[in-house]
Amino acid sequence: MGVGFGFSYSRISGYTDAVKQEIYGNEIYFSWADSGVKTAPLTSRELRQTVHCLELYYRQSKSQKDIANALGVSAATVSRLLKRAFDEGLVRVELDLPRREQLEAGLVERFGLRDAVVVAAGGRGDVKEELGTAAAAYFEKIAANGLRVGLSCGFTLYQTIRQLHERRFRDLALYPLSGESTLELVDLFPNTLVGMMAAKYRPHVHAWALPVQHLLSLSEIERERRRLLRDPAIRRIYEAAQDVDIALVGIGLIGEGTPGFCSLAESYGISVKRLLQLGVVGEINYQPFDEEGRIVDRPELRALMRRVLSVPGDRLQALSRRDDRYVVAIAGGRAKLEAVRGAVAGRFMNVLVTDEDVAAALLRRAS
Repeated sequence: MGVGFGFSYSRISGYTDAVKQEIYGNEIYFSWADSGVKTAPLTSRELRQTVHCLELYYRQSKSQKDIANALGVSAATVSRLLKRAFDEGLVRVELDLPRREQLEAGLVERFGLRDAVVVAAGGRGDVKEELGTAAAAYFEKIAANGLRVGLSCGFTLYQTIRQLHERRFRDLALYPLSGESTLELVDLFPNTLVGMMAAKYRPHVHAWALPVQHLLSLSEIERERRRLLRDPAIRRIYEAAQDVDIALVGIGLIGEGTPGFCSLAESYGISVKRLLQLGVVGEINYQPFDEEGRIVDRPELRALMRRVLSVPGDRLQALSRRDDRYVVAIAGGRAKLEAVRGAVAGRFMNVLVTDEDVAAALLRRAS
């Protein structure tokens, strides 16, 4: 943080040449804006005293007691001089915060987030490991023994779990935010990540899984979905997953050769090109959304979306609105910019962990 002090030319013009020389000689810069407060003008003696006081306080970091001794006045007089200088606009405070902290504050303010964590990009396209390290540190800051934690899927969450310290917490309850989507392992599915995370905290941890659904037709999927949810154990796990204390979620981009959602869509004959034509810019927990953050609920996508027994997007939004819940989205890299922008617009999270390139681009577009 930098602090400067200055006087407008109109305020200075009435003073004597000796006083002007003292002001200019101290390299005090001029940027005073009229605050509208009408006070008696400073006398030459008061101005000299104020300049000396500001010099000692801001540039030499002297205490008010030391300044009072140097000027031969009381500490109360020093306090009054400093306050008047500030009130009249003679002091200007400039914040020179590190760039990442500025970006974090900007994301929180602009998008109504509860918190944001920004990592250095360093010109690299792939920052998953750095994002995972930052997300793991953030999780360990907010987590506590006995909390319920939900996990979605993806390589960035895998990196997050890798960075967690073993046995840091006891009696966590871990839930997948979706079931398996296929018998073929095309992604790091939630059940897999739950197992990985449970290994960090065993034996004092509780972990559950949701079943695989690998049917193709929507009618078959709906029948199987109803059957699964009639099972008390499965229903209990699914309902608990929708009310976790902390949800860790990835944000998927829409692109050729992308595992997970896009690979699953291809198995239904829905190409990446078609997803883009439908306005899909990203997905979160197998829920496709557009650039405004709206779930893209088109007939040709419903079998794909319903195939996975997953916590829906509107439930993530509801958790994000609660002060006692964390939905931490972890995503970065330039390729994911549009997906992250859409997810932020949809308010699917209340905490975002991203890199400085994405953060800066989000704020540029928002302004």
